[in-house]
This record gives sequence, C-alpha cells and structure tokens, in this order.
Amino acid sequence: MRSLRAIAIALLLSYSAQAAELPDLGEVARTTFSAAQEAKLGREIMRQIRIDRDYLDDPELTEYLNNLGDRLAAASEDPGRHFEFFVVRDATINAFALPGGYIGVHTGLFSATRSESELAGVLAHEIAHVTQNHIARIVAVQNNALLPTLAALAVAILAARSNAQVSQAAIASAQAYSVQSQLDFTREHEREADRVGFQTLSRSGLDASGMASFFERLQTQTRLYENNAPAYLRTHPLNFERIADMQNRLQDVAYHQVADSLDYRLLRAKIQAQQGEANDAVKRFANQSYQDEQDEAVRHYGMAVALLRANQAERAAAELQAIPRKIGQSAIVQNLAADVAFARGRGGEALALLRNGLAANPDSRPLAYAYAKALLRQGQPTSALELLHKQLRLHPDDAQLYELQAQAYQALKRTMESHMAQAEAYARRDEYRAAVEQLQLALKSGDRDFYRLSIAEARLRQLQALVERQEVTR
Repeated sequence: MRSLRAIAIALLLSYSAQAAELPDLGEVARTTFSAAQEAKLGREIMRQIRIDRDYLDDPELTEYLNNLGDRLAAASEDPGRHFEFFVVRDATINAFALPGGYIGVHTGLFSATRSESELAGVLAHEIAHVTQNHIARIVAVQNNALLPTLAALAVAILAARSNAQVSQAAIASAQAYSVQSQLDFTREHEREADRVGFQTLSRSGLDASGMASFFERLQTQTRLYENNAPAYLRTHPLNFERIADMQNRLQDVAYHQVADSLDYRLLRAKIQAQQGEANDAVKRFANQSYQDEQDEAVRHYGMAVALLRANQAERAAAELQAIPRKIGQSAIVQNLAADVAFARGRGGEALALLRNGLAANPDSRPLAYAYAKALLRQGQPTSALELLHKQLRLHPDDAQLYELQAQAYQALKRTMESHMAQAEAYARRDEYRAAVEQLQLALKSGDRDFYRLSIAEARLRQLQALVERQEVTR
C-alpha cells in the first residue's frame, strides 16, 4: 500500500472483518475499548494522515464538507459526538470512517455524486458507523483480542512513510486472524449503518432518496464492470437486499425536492476541473451543456479553474466575467477571482476582491486565509496580523490561522512571537514534540520581554507534559 490513505482504508477493512456478532448495547463495548482509547487512536492516525501527500488541504472543500457533515451529525443519534471530515486526493470512489469520528472522502466520490443529497447519504452512512460504536463493539466481541490489531495498524501507519514493505508486513500480521467466513457479519454492520444513516439523512432535511440512488448506481456499475468495481464497494459490501431495504424505507417518507446548494455545485466543478491534464479539463468544460443560469455559471467557474491550471489567466478572467453578479458574490467565486488576478499580475485587484469578498461573507474562513496570505504577499504583514488577531478570537483552535500569524510575525522580524505562534499551530495538530521545539527556539531568540517569556515558559511546561503523556500511551 502506497500511502496513509490506503492504510486508513485497511484499518476500516480490518475492523469490519472482525465482526462475529453485534452486541445489543454499545455501552457494554465501551468497557473494553473506551471512548478515550478510540479518540486517542484516531488522533494518532490523523496526525500522520495530515502530513501525507494524498491529504488534500483545500480550505473550501474542508469547510464545505464539515458544514454538511455537522448538519448531518446534529440530526444523528449522537449529536454531541466529535466528528471531523477531511478530503483525500484520489480519483477512486470511496469514503471511510476512522476511530474517533474522523471521516475521509475521496475527491472521486465527491465528483461521482449527482446531487448534494447523494453526497450527504454517503456521509450519513459513515456517521452511522461511528455513532453505532462499531469499532468498540467489535473489540468487545473479540474480548480484547482486537486491541493488538488496532495497535499494529497504528504502527503500520507510522512505518508507511519510510518503508512500504514494512507497513505491508505489519498490516498482514495485524489481519492474520481475519477469516473470510466472517464477512456475513460485515454486511450486518452495513445494514445497520444503512438504517441509522437513512434516519439521519431524513431528519437533516435533505432528500432521503440520495442514499439509495447513489448506492443503486454503484451496484449497476459493479454489474457492468465486474473486474473494476468502485473501491467503496470493496470496503462496504453491497447487495440487492440492502438496496431494496433502502427503497422500502423511502415509501414511508414524504418526498420533497431539495435543491443542491451553490457551494456543492461549484466545488464539484472545482474537483472535476482539477482532475487529469489541464487541457483535457478545459475541453470537458467547453463541451458541457447547461439548463439554467446557475448551470451556466457553474460551467464558467469550472472552466476558469481549468484555464488557470493551464496557465491561461486572461481566458480564466473572461470566464469569471460571464458569471452573473449575484452568483459571482459567492465566497468560492471571489476566491478564484483573486487567484486569477494574481496570475495576471494584479495584486492590488486581488486584495480588493478578497477584502470585499470577506466583508460580504464574514464567516468564510477560506476567504480569511486567502486575504491574510494576499496581504503577506503584498508586503503588508501588519494588516495581516490585525486580520489574524480578529480571526483567532473567533476560531482559537485553527492551526492554519496560527501558521499565518507565525509568517506575519516573521515578516516583521518578531522572532519570538513567530516561534510561539508556530508552536500553537503544531499543538492544534497534536504535534506536541514539534511545538515544544518551537517554544525552545522562542526562549532562545533573545527577546527579553518578561511577559512574553513567562507565557512561553508556562506553555512549554504544558506541552512537555503532553509529549510525555503521548509517549506513554503509544
């Protein structure tokens, strides 16, 4: 397996294949594999995934996916549960749930959905795997025997970055007692996730038919291309009975049409424009038909993304100009317009676009990131700091804001504060050792300000304690 993404999927396969039966009560399972243990394992896996090349750090996609996921989680059976949704750069159709409520979605799956409710249906299914405590329940059935398997897989994830053969051996060892005959019980998990996920999707106000329509299309694709089944079906066994169950549930739900959000449509176009060769993407969008004004606007946006990839900034600008003003005020369109302006050598125009865009969309973190980066790029670190201070008051746990703050301080030659901000960025990603190193550098920077020294020393002690705790629990 080449990457952490593949190993994360292997983790899903491993715990699914261990199911001998489903205990009636999730609380019983928690006596064997506690919520704290699961959360700890999930954080360790995510710490490694975030530095993998396939992890897609796209603020717009991440914000959208988490907003949609949070809407579904609020309608789930456990609305207080921690969830974090992330994007994997992979053209295959797949999604997966990890310990601790972390849910990954391939760009290929996002692109393959035909409606927002279809995407939501997949997320609702993955959320159900988490809320039903499937990992903990499997551990309980195995009477603790699975804990070494999970630990071995965590080791495999760590090994994968430097030695793929070592990681494969670790995975093979961890899965040694997984028996093919137990796959029937994997289907039991899937049926439960279908049922609970369907209820979540219905309560969220989205189109409840989205789950059935997407899975039915995957099943059809499997019949047509037996040797090239979507990756999602290899990790989530699907059969006609499950699809029939979903369709039967639809009979009890009043149909109401739900329009796709503009953000969904734009971001789906963005993913499609970033797939394959840039010139091929340009041709695909040039040949696209459209039915209404929003369709046409989405096509122009996708074409602009593809043209910018192909280093045709002037043509990209013309495509954006063709987008109606109302749709053009979208934070996603404004962000692209600023990128195009920079590519045309118009930094001042880019700043104005981002400033006005953020004023119109004050809750858009992607625009805030882009505006801060633009201010730094244009040699305005003081203005960038003012913006970042405001954003951090609203979002004190945002690692990217701290990283940008570190860059702004460095541009102003405020070295100690730069190291302190970078330490907070690392800490927000559970990289405590790296955070400690940054604070040690801060204390050696020569800054004699007593107040800042006191803060840095106190924070260093806190993070050193977290490093020790992290080492003990590994």
